[in-house]
Amino acid sequence: MEQLLCSKGFSQFYDVLQEEAYGIEAVDIQMKKALPFVADEIHLGRMITELFAPSSVYDPKGKEICTEIFCLPDGYENTPQIESFQTAENGKVIITAYPRKGYVWNEAERKAIHFLAQNIYCVCGRARLMGLMRQATVTDSMTGVANTDGFMQFGGRLQAMGQLSQYEGLFINIKNFKYINQSVGARVGDKILFLYCQRISEFLSSDEILARLGGDNFVALIKKERQDEILSFLSDVQIEAELDSGDSQIFHLRAKIGIYLTGEEDTMGQVMNGVTVAYNMAKHSVNHDFVWFRPQMMEQTMHDKEISIIFPQAIENEEFIVYYQPKVTLSDNRLCGCEALVRWIREGKVVPPMEFIPVLEREGSVCDLDFYVFEHVCRDIRKWLDQNMEPVRVSVNFSKVHLHNQKLAEDILRILKRYDIDSTYIEIELTEMSGYEDFEALSEFVKCMKENGIHTSIDDFGTGYSSLNLLKDLNVDVIKLDRSFLNHIEQRNKPDEIVIKNIVHMINELNMEVIAEGVETSEQMEFLKDVNCHMAQGFLFDKPLPLDDYESRLTNDRVYEVQI
Repeated sequence: MEQLLCSKGFSQFYDVLQEEAYGIEAVDIQMKKALPFVADEIHLGRMITELFAPSSVYDPKGKEICTEIFCLPDGYENTPQIESFQTAENGKVIITAYPRKGYVWNEAERKAIHFLAQNIYCVCGRARLMGLMRQATVTDSMTGVANTDGFMQFGGRLQAMGQLSQYEGLFINIKNFKYINQSVGARVGDKILFLYCQRISEFLSSDEILARLGGDNFVALIKKERQDEILSFLSDVQIEAELDSGDSQIFHLRAKIGIYLTGEEDTMGQVMNGVTVAYNMAKHSVNHDFVWFRPQMMEQTMHDKEISIIFPQAIENEEFIVYYQPKVTLSDNRLCGCEALVRWIREGKVVPPMEFIPVLEREGSVCDLDFYVFEHVCRDIRKWLDQNMEPVRVSVNFSKVHLHNQKLAEDILRILKRYDIDSTYIEIELTEMSGYEDFEALSEFVKCMKENGIHTSIDDFGTGYSSLNLLKDLNVDVIKLDRSFLNHIEQRNKPDEIVIKNIVHMINELNMEVIAEGVETSEQMEFLKDVNCHMAQGFLFDKPLPLDDYESRLTNDRVYEVQI
């Protein structure tokens, strides 16, 4: 054996195999180059390698690869020598060698064949491991599709070949997947994500790609001519998954998608930026699940980033000013409360709330702003009390983002205690969508506020999907009717009047206070009186007032004269 394989031919054979190979297919090509160097010395006529190994935990049947890596044209004897080796995942590698035609191996040659097979097995194992390691760097371990690096490499190759402009990028987010995850559990949720990726991958062609960014966020590169059929498919991907109970359930997975149409000069970096910007627009769109990137979106994104960057300094400089909009009782038009609203005065100009509130809410900084306003309100109330000005109840807005803060109630109570403010002067105002997204957290917060004598209210009532559930299940003190209810009252719109009348009736029956916001005309005011809505807020009475003007209202006439 030593004379046969410790030879120049074997040295050449082994030199070829030392070249880096990633995966079985690559090492098979190497074998076909290397085996001729030793074939004459051991009278080899044919050699076959077979791999049988489980390929995935979701595919326990595994995958078999059979490759002929050497075969003489003159033929071979059908007296094979079979060598079998076990793989790490309890699969096996089988190497079958045949002597050349008319030859019978002696014992030394059979040992040489065994030694050669061992070397081939080791080289195959190393190549397979290196291939798996390389694949792992570009593959999402849970779903089996590409990860971000794999996606960028795929797109980079297209870009290098000048083909990227034939594609468009998609940013895909499964709508309401966190609720599916909560209802079926994380294990089944992971299985659903795997099956979702599998379904999409099967629908895509071999020159398209799906990648997982993390969670239920994905990106894809698809051929432009396939846009309509792929978007139609993604609008409702049906997945059947087995639950922990053993039953199966069909899930309809719909998506919010940002779309970027590539141009001739685009890079993968621009594609990623484009799909992300477009998706952010889709995420906040009520009417559209698919949003195509437009250049002006980038301007909006840069504006949003600027808001985020300058916000901390603006808070520190106290550029945010608290205004107060009065509330009145409709029976006597008397001041009965107010809402604290924030205005941003930057470089002498007023920044409209809709330019910065949504931005701060998306990135979480709105919590800092809400507490800034709350603290200023408490400071003002303390001043009014010290100056013998009797305050009315002030409602302060708190974003739904706060409900992720388990110490929200504790933080509010601590500030009230610091300024020695009676809880009856404060009302915490939350949006209806807060309850829809996390009802349990909202319910616990409302309960804690009530136990401490603090009123709570639901703002913009009627704009979400859970209005009746909120009335039935949430023990708040005040319901604020959204201004949209009053839009058609002067036109004597009968359906609108019926809806408002019955909502007000239900709220009164539940012993809650009801207030209408956005009241601008005497006709609206008279209608609200007729349906027993007892409070109102709007320009008919007062616009939001700066501190000095509001204090004048507190100290002077608290009754509004409204001409009918």
